[in-house]
Amino acid sequence: MMVIFSSLIFLNFIIAEVCNSYAEVRSNIDAFIYKERASLIAEAEDIMSKKSKADKNCFPTFIISR
Repeated sequence: MMVIFSSLIFLNFIIAEVCNSYAEVRSNIDAFIYKERASLIAEAEDIMSKKSKADKNCFPTFIISR
């Protein structure tokens, strides 16, 4: 009886830790996604030629934030 009771307590602890880890990852996923998108955009811009970067229609000197 004691072994069953101890294993239930241990399994409950494991489930609580997994839920806590999942909640932590879930709260940080949006920031991680935006960071990866910015990294991919920077990499794509590095690959472009200097001539295409000089085009003011594609690369304006200001950023509009809404």
